[in-house]
Amino acid sequence: MTTDQANAALRPAVVVWSLAGLVGIPLAVYFDFLGGWRWPPYNAVYDQMIVSIYVAVGICSALAIRDPLRHASFLWFVAISSYTHGLVMLFHALHEPVHAHHLIGDVWILAGGTSLAWPLWRVRRASAAYSGSHGL
Repeated sequence: MTTDQANAALRPAVVVWSLAGLVGIPLAVYFDFLGGWRWPPYNAVYDQMIVSIYVAVGICSALAIRDPLRHASFLWFVAISSYTHGLVMLFHALHEPVHAHHLIGDVWILAGGTSLAWPLWRVRRASAAYSGSHGL
């Protein structure tokens, strides 16, 4: 896989993460249309903290759109932190009935890290095969 092909494979996911961080997550948290984006009891400070983190992800993702491979470390962070965040939220949603509504709200969206992890993993694997390296 060439660098251009890898960037082309990653670019759509990076655009989506940028839009999600800059627009989607803030709207979802503040308006909570699905009823599964806020953790009770409601806390505006917590919402501001979550939104600020995802706005930062959106800004950094926007900077990575042109050359995603150059920002692979950041994109790996987004993917892995999305999984870990989602797993913690999934645990609480399954073990605390008051949080069960998050299964239809925000828990599933964090699996979106796959949109970055899959192409990044494929690029790394192709690169290792090309160079004869066995590392990840």
